[in-house]
Amino acid sequence: GGSLRTFFHYGCDNEVDLSDVVLIMQSLANPDKYGVDGTDTHHITLQGTANGDVYQNGTGITANDATSIQRKLLNLIPKLPESYK
Repeated sequence: GGSLRTFFHYGCDNEVDLSDVVLIMQSLANPDKYGVDGTDTHHITLQGTANGDVYQNGTGITANDATSIQRKLLNLIPKLPESYK
């Protein structure tokens, strides 16, 4: 499926790992601190939200995206994004 950009890398560090899952969940649970406009220095970026949209790509960041990344890390799915809108 289709885009020129690399998916995942939610933390924009070119590595996919459990910290990406944590950042997604933090941005959802505490957007004032970890959302795009969050106060924490390690808050999610706009590019990070685009990269992290790996479950039903095109629908925005949800907890399902964090689950898809975990599934990829455990080799339960072959690639990301897992699905498209």
